[in-house]
Amino acid sequence: AQDHLDFATSRGWLDFERGAKVAGTKFYYVLGDLMLLENAIYQYALNFLVSKGFRPMTVPHMVSGRVARGSGFAPKSDKESNEYFIEGEDTMLIGTAEAPLTGFHADEILHEKDLPLLYAGYSPCYRKEAGAAGKFSRGLFRVHQFNKLEMYIYCLPEQSAQMHEKILALEEEIWQSLGVPYHVVNIAAGDLGAPAAKKYDIEYWSPVDGAYRELTSCSNCTDFQARNLGIRVRRADGSLQVVHTLNGTAVSLARALVAIIENYQTTDGQLRVPTVLQPYLNNREVL
Repeated sequence: AQDHLDFATSRGWLDFERGAKVAGTKFYYVLGDLMLLENAIYQYALNFLVSKGFRPMTVPHMVSGRVARGSGFAPKSDKESNEYFIEGEDTMLIGTAEAPLTGFHADEILHEKDLPLLYAGYSPCYRKEAGAAGKFSRGLFRVHQFNKLEMYIYCLPEQSAQMHEKILALEEEIWQSLGVPYHVVNIAAGDLGAPAAKKYDIEYWSPVDGAYRELTSCSNCTDFQARNLGIRVRRADGSLQVVHTLNGTAVSLARALVAIIENYQTTDGQLRVPTVLQPYLNNREVL
């Protein structure tokens, strides 16, 4: 199989050269059929989540410093932060919809009968990715801006372990249906970010690299985010308790394109369309 960057660039689908001219390195244009494919993946995943009871929403692309820190995106220093902060303002450009989805219910008291709350947030994501180099960062795999559809759940403390397995099962269902080979990794405690108590990654098989590479992740943040941002639930007995929050990638569109391009090439240099996406592309079977 051909590297996704070479394959997509040679077909005029991906333009990092003009992206660099206009905005700097790791910016790009997605054109023609590749943009239609990205849109098809998004539409398919969104419909899938809505069918599973998630409420779809778009979110603010910036959050206040309080929401950023409360969600777990507190930079140790400006140099170490993977997020972009607006100079002179206590404002962060989001690296994931997780931050505004966490802030959605900040300082609110939820009702036990309403939980769990399931949200699907769509947004661009902005990341510095400083120091990212080497072949594993080529092309779309590590970029400063990409679109992502994120699952987010607010639930009772006793529900969060089960909800974590639910999010993982939904992620697996998406990638199984897209026909992309993958495995699941349970992330070691030492590698977890501040908010997460437990985290699973899905890694897809890259025939180009002969290795598994990260595609999605899902985390149980238990009460870390909710405690920071004052998100509580009134229990049936009248008592107040901090809720639990969880998040998981439905699809990170840039990486989804990489995984599909690498796994769906034909011998004559075309791209087969995964069966479930064909209805979103006028029933085309190849691009």
